[in-house]
Amino acid sequence: MMVETRTTFWQELRQRFGEACRLNEPLSRYTAYRVGGPADALVVPQTVEDLQWLVRYCQQQRVPYRVLGSGANVLVHDAGYRGVIILLRDCCGQIQQQGTQLYVGAGVLVQDLVPYCERHQLAGLHFMSGIPGTVGGALIMNAGAFDGEIGDRVIAVDALDAHGNRCRIPREAAKFGYRQAPGLQGLLLLGCWLQLEVGNSERLRQQRQSILQRRAEKQPLDYPSCGSVFKRPPGDFAGRLIERSGGKGMRVGGAMVSPKHANFILNVDQATASDIFELIVQVQQRVYQEAGVWLEPEVQFIGFSERELKKLKQP
Repeated sequence: MMVETRTTFWQELRQRFGEACRLNEPLSRYTAYRVGGPADALVVPQTVEDLQWLVRYCQQQRVPYRVLGSGANVLVHDAGYRGVIILLRDCCGQIQQQGTQLYVGAGVLVQDLVPYCERHQLAGLHFMSGIPGTVGGALIMNAGAFDGEIGDRVIAVDALDAHGNRCRIPREAAKFGYRQAPGLQGLLLLGCWLQLEVGNSERLRQQRQSILQRRAEKQPLDYPSCGSVFKRPPGDFAGRLIERSGGKGMRVGGAMVSPKHANFILNVDQATASDIFELIVQVQQRVYQEAGVWLEPEVQFIGFSERELKKLKQP
């Protein structure tokens, strides 16, 4: 149910954004796992100015808000999200080129960015072929694979600060590390500037196809999932530790650890978010008991309470 005491707030959103604001919108429609309850409101701003107004209005009214990319690396609670979910696909969906530099909006899909670079003979992002999600999510997680990470190519990040003011964050200040960018926490990302190199379209196409083939051979793509559930522990691999502990094929309700790649948890039979969350907890505990390693989740959790998330903390 929507928060009844916020009636005027929701009316104002509808008046400002019209059909671009949907109330009680099921988030299962927007996540790769195909699970999750409704958000009080889901808004798709058309311009950065609209986005700034929305952020400031939410802050003034003390209504929680957060950005949702393509839903590729998130798990949304079965009860949904009490607040405003923002999609950046329209206001931050542009790609602008100047020589070998690109400005890429945070709402651009990675699966669209890589072929764009290929068509325009820009090399340097081939390693991101097949990575799900948006550029904004890739920046927050410093996404990468094989021989690179997006942070390697970033010149600066375009963002809104805590007050809704636009700011530019140099690469060094973002503090890119393995699956993290601490310097970007607390910011709402609008996009980034990337430094690329001159490349050959045919060679880039071959590289992309090769990586996609390698992914298809190693990763389960037949069922909904969020991709890799856990970060790689120092000196090892999450999938190897899970497999070694006997975790492959573990199930809770409709959720299952993939028999093909143990760092993937799949929605194989109308799983709920609770099924997936409980399976994550059980896998963590199993690996910890068998190997003494506490796996850190890579997936982001939306709508979960601090009490629930405490289960994911190392004992």
